[in-house]
Amino acid sequence: MIEDAALWEGFAAESEEHLDAIERLLSAPVQGEGVNTLFRAFHSLKGMASVLGAAGMRDLAHGCEDLLGLARAGKLAVTGRVADGLTAAVDALRGLRARVLEAHRDMPADPALLRRIAGLATLGDSPPDATPAAEAVLPASSGADPLLGAFASRCAAAAPALAALSAGRDEASLAEAADLAAAARVIRLPGLATALERLGEAAGGAGALPALGHLRRRLALLAARAGEAAGAEAIPQAARGAVDLAALSAGAAALADPPGGHGALASAARDAAAAACALGQDSLERALLALEDLADRAADPDAAALLGARGPVLAEAIRHAEGGGGPLSAASASADSRIPAGFLPLLSETARQRAAIALDSGGRLYVARLAMGQGEALEGAIADALRPEAEILGSRTLPGASPPLLELLLASAAELEALSRAATAADPSRRVLLSLSAAEEEASHAPATAGGATMRVRQETIDGLISLESEVRAASLALSEALRESTPRSAIARLSVIAGKLDGATGRELTELADHLRGFEDALEEAESRLSFSLRRLDEAVMELRVVPVGTLFARLPRVARAVAEPAGKEVEVALEGQEVAIDRSLVELLADPLLHLVRNAVDHGIESPAERQAAGKPGRALLRISAARRAGQIRVRVSDDGRGIHHDRVLARALERGLVTAEEAPDLSAAQIEALLFRPGFSTATTVTATSGRGVGLDVVQDAARRAGGTLEVASTPGRGTSFTLRLPLTASTQTVLLVEVGGHPYAIPAARVEAVLEGAGDGRVVLPLAQLLGLPDAAHGAVVVTRAAAGLLALGVDRVQRRADILLRPLHPAIARLPGVGGVGVLGNGEPVLLLEPDGLGSEG
Repeated sequence: MIEDAALWEGFAAESEEHLDAIERLLSAPVQGEGVNTLFRAFHSLKGMASVLGAAGMRDLAHGCEDLLGLARAGKLAVTGRVADGLTAAVDALRGLRARVLEAHRDMPADPALLRRIAGLATLGDSPPDATPAAEAVLPASSGADPLLGAFASRCAAAAPALAALSAGRDEASLAEAADLAAAARVIRLPGLATALERLGEAAGGAGALPALGHLRRRLALLAARAGEAAGAEAIPQAARGAVDLAALSAGAAALADPPGGHGALASAARDAAAAACALGQDSLERALLALEDLADRAADPDAAALLGARGPVLAEAIRHAEGGGGPLSAASASADSRIPAGFLPLLSETARQRAAIALDSGGRLYVARLAMGQGEALEGAIADALRPEAEILGSRTLPGASPPLLELLLASAAELEALSRAATAADPSRRVLLSLSAAEEEASHAPATAGGATMRVRQETIDGLISLESEVRAASLALSEALRESTPRSAIARLSVIAGKLDGATGRELTELADHLRGFEDALEEAESRLSFSLRRLDEAVMELRVVPVGTLFARLPRVARAVAEPAGKEVEVALEGQEVAIDRSLVELLADPLLHLVRNAVDHGIESPAERQAAGKPGRALLRISAARRAGQIRVRVSDDGRGIHHDRVLARALERGLVTAEEAPDLSAAQIEALLFRPGFSTATTVTATSGRGVGLDVVQDAARRAGGTLEVASTPGRGTSFTLRLPLTASTQTVLLVEVGGHPYAIPAARVEAVLEGAGDGRVVLPLAQLLGLPDAAHGAVVVTRAAAGLLALGVDRVQRRADILLRPLHPAIARLPGVGGVGVLGNGEPVLLLEPDGLGSEG
């Protein structure tokens, strides 16, 4: 396999994006443009896997691509078994991707899954109520099918004769191809049948070699499914012809804007890659498939950003293959690591030799970046100024830049300062020569692209930036806290008063000193104001780095719903809304399991059987709606069903049975208090333990996750009409707005989103729970009451005094503290002191 670090890095990122996109699309009914998007995603996965030599991933993605090709032609619907098969393929591709990335070598696809995907192609040709023939011919078992094995052996025997059709028409070979095509259709291998028919039609013509390449790929798939050689290996030895690469090489070099357009280039590269496959030119095939993939996805912003950078590399790979060389990789091409990697594919062999000679003789390489379009006279003057001091080895344009930028690679025996003086003399204002630096200092030589282009950054780099931003924010909060203290201003005011009482030079000196201090404090406050404003902008920018579409969280939920519904004989349709809403990545990790619990709970407990629903006048198929929306300062995630709703009497009976409430308390419980019982640890209304119910793990997990994220969980239910659970979450999980209160001489934080009111004195006749008592502190008369919203209703907490609202930085919670009731987290105040974040639900349950 190719050992190119940049290529592997790009494959890791892009393949994950494609798999996430596929899984998102498959989570809902797919039709129209969604089918086209799925097709392109599998096509791109196939191309990337082919470039790296990951044949297992390529074959599986190829099978899915063929299946979606039928769907695009209107012969197949991406529903039911087809959707399930594609979903299974996504799971398998994820596993293969992980192993390929770990080992940097090919991992074969599961033959049974390949057979299953191939068998699904027959669903479009079968009557709706008929059992597809593929289920009999291509069983989804791990053993090879005898009929397939026999057919593969027949294809292997005929392969040399089929390959000869690339050179001319032979009646015996044409007859053999026609017979094999008919047999392939009988045993439900439509893709192979089509490849054989196309070869017969193109025999002896310009399209024969590409048709033979397509056939060779099909035979390789057949061999993988049948467990028998099918003749793919014999085709290159008997094939005749060559691949015309001149136009393709030129098209690759100008990939950002190829002659004839990207569509024509993708089509030409596709046919040429198939011809290279027929001839066994694997490195050339990989390069051409990569070219096809980039040209085919030119409208994609991510791909567009790569066009200019990857195009010259692909052109060099094609030229290298044209000259009979082996596969091009960074390792093989970079014989001299002193040459910048960004220029290496663009330099001729002569230029590389001149660079090596210059370096060996004590010279250095430099990179000059120039802005073009500033006038030919000025550009010529700079070139004339540099020419006596340096030799220009090569150049490259930076795509997407405005104005257009050009980078020159220079070799010179002169020092950087001497070169810079010569260039500055010709361009004193630096209108054209934007920068001049030693090549080894140009770390990345990354293109300076215009707005809208994208670049990939390692996740650990982003995490480090986010952590650093949090530290800067903590320092800013500390500065704000210090400036809000009244002591310095009081001291300055007192100093002014004392100065006024003193006569002579001493009084004047103290007055000047007080004025200086007052001016210094004013300047400090102005600087703090500017810092706060800039930090808010930095917060917004960093937030863009750490957010992902909530669709990545929703994608797997429809599968979970179906997996719970099918064994119970229930029918459920899952509707996803607001998948484009951005959510903090840390919240995605925090909410993954809780949302699974909510979906399982809705299907298992809330949704009725089809018969029960029809008897109640409802459609037999239930609707489970999962939505996300951004509200002022919050993200709202809701899971709602149209099922039976919460049966309060049943919940109360179960709570009485488990001793969660007493018989005396039960009659006085409100509906909200009864619903709050659902969130008690270990509570379940299920009478038997199944794979999804009765294990005592459920809604308490969801509520705990909401608390740890600084949010709330609300439930609303109407008997016979359904139930909804709503998570209200902060935009970020790293900070939280709180109300600081003081109890027993120590500060405590209450989530501001949970505070309903702040009352003076005794609390306006409410039943007040002393917070000191709940925290195990000595009792003291409370000076204020904070009314908070808990799961069981409003909760009035008595505190010594209320300090202020503040933003605190949340820190990881030690497991020993996390187990304490009423503790929702730990934060850091602006002065660096830790503060416990209290959770009203936990406090209320203890009260």
